[in-house]
Formats: sequence, C-alpha cells, structure tokens
Amino acid sequence: MGKVIDSIQYHVWSDALHARQLARQTQDPWDRGAYIRWAIQTAWTAFENVCMDTLGARNLGMRFKEHFNEAVLAKGLAPVEWGKGIWQRLLGVYAVRKEFVHVIPSVSHARLLTPVQEADTTIEVLREGIKAVCDLTGDPHPPWIADDSEQAWHGSQLGLGTSAYACVLRGGVSEDDPSAVRITFDHGGQEHVSEIAPPGTPHGPLLDKLILGLNVPVGAVRAYRGNELLEERHLSIRG
Repeated sequence: MGKVIDSIQYHVWSDALHARQLARQTQDPWDRGAYIRWAIQTAWTAFENVCMDTLGARNLGMRFKEHFNEAVLAKGLAPVEWGKGIWQRLLGVYAVRKEFVHVIPSVSHARLLTPVQEADTTIEVLREGIKAVCDLTGDPHPPWIADDSEQAWHGSQLGLGTSAYACVLRGGVSEDDPSAVRITFDHGGQEHVSEIAPPGTPHGPLLDKLILGLNVPVGAVRAYRGNELLEERHLSIRG
C-alpha cells in the first residue's frame, strides 16, 4: 500500500528512509556507502526545512549553529544548550553530514564505506531533533516524523522470489487520476509502478531518482501521463 506524501518535508524524509532501506538490503558495500550518504544528507535536509519553517528563518545551511541561534533569538526564545542532550547529538550529525557532503581530503575509502548503523543513528537523532525544534516554539510535531518504514526492492536480491513492490503516492494524488504522472520499471519481464505523482510534476527528476536507487536488474524505466508515454529510458542490466 502506498503512503500519502503531503508535504515537501515528508517527501524528503521518505527519501531518507528509502535510501536507508536500500542500504540495508544491498549486498554491495560500495552501493551501501552511497545509499547511507544519501540517507544522511536527505534526512538532514528534512530537519533543516522544519527548522526554517518553524523558526521563520532562511539560509540555515552555512554556519548552521550560528544562524540557528540567531533565528531562535529573533523569535524571542531561550537559547538552546548545544553542549548536552539532543542539541549536542544534532551537532554530531551535522559534522558527519558536512564530512560526506564536502568529502574532505582526509576522508578515507573505508570511511565512505560506512556501516548502516550510521544512517540508523542519523535518522533517530534527526527525528528527535525535529520534535525538539517544534517544542521550542510550541508547534505540534509533524505526523510524518513517526514514519520509520520505507519499502526498497523486495525479494530479488534476498532470494525470496516475490513480485511484491511498493508504490509511493506523492502529494496526496489519487491512483485513479487520469492526469497523474506514473513512474514504472521493467523487472523480470513485467512492468511495475514505482511512484505516482500529481499532474504536472516534472517526470525527468523522478526517473533520475528511480535509476539512482535501482538495486535489481531493470531493463527500462518509463514515465506516463495517464496512458500516454512521456519518456522511456532503456538501461544496461545491473545485477
């Protein structure tokens, strides 16, 4: 069953959960490292977006701690204590995120092949961090922050022989909307729907994302508007 993605933050959070699940399932350590870095970066993006919306701030990315403190003071709130608790753990995640985003020269190949636990820890800390930021202003926690499950590819690399695949619904779109954008892939001689997005959604980035996350041999990916084929990309089989 698909989940209803009704905000930009939830969209990005769902991306992070998806990347983490891909990391858990893949048998390739290089793919695992890439998925974990993706999970960490996108989970931080979701967190940062919540901070901006909740505090009414912009451009927190550069010098995050400094700009966050300025936004808190501008809101008339008490400063947070970065030396302990969730705030200290958030700074730890921020340091890891910067390390992977910029891939500084001191980062080793072994560090890039980081274990899945790094993604687990990041998502756990950022989930609590989002709650903490909302608590600062008295805003309710976003309902999607409780979501800790995302489907990746089922069965194929695990040898289960199942043909069950998840279909993600974006932006509250209906599966029956004839103008919705459908993203599909061919696997095992069958076409499967990966994602359904609202009418007018650019299909190119959705295909790019699908291809990036592929972890089973796929012959082609396609984008449709209703039954109209918008784009088809044939792929070299990856297994």
